[in-house]
Amino acid sequence: MEEHEYLAPDQATVWARIELLAQIYRRRSLILRSAGSVVLSAGLVAGLVQMHTFIQGGVTALPPVATPSAGLSQSPAVTIRPHAPRTTPTKSPSPAPGQLEMDAYFEAGYGWTEAEMLARLWHFRDPAEAKVEGGRRLLAGERLPVRPLN
Repeated sequence: MEEHEYLAPDQATVWARIELLAQIYRRRSLILRSAGSVVLSAGLVAGLVQMHTFIQGGVTALPPVATPSAGLSQSPAVTIRPHAPRTTPTKSPSPAPGQLEMDAYFEAGYGWTEAEMLARLWHFRDPAEAKVEGGRRLLAGERLPVRPLN
């Protein structure tokens, strides 16, 4: 064994090489993480710009970038509107349940205070139900047992 001892590397040299490799790997990792962050940020910005354009109602096609040596003039951006699907005109959506009754109730000058009184009188827990019932009765031509306060 003694005759092969000279083949073993010096411990200090091995440790220095390990430290150098670790430092290189840490730098590579840092560079890759920062490059990944840049790519992710660029993708988010591009998506935001595209979404903003989409929300505005069109897609803007930008002209290719001309290099100064090419001598090409840039043309203004062209806006391309996507084709909307053909739809047949339909009737306007019907109002929410109880909306007509509520409108009639408020147009007659009634408010929240009267709704509370009507709810107690008609044994409703919610004054909103009393407003709907009062509006239904007003639309039917009936008079409510409470007069508007204003």
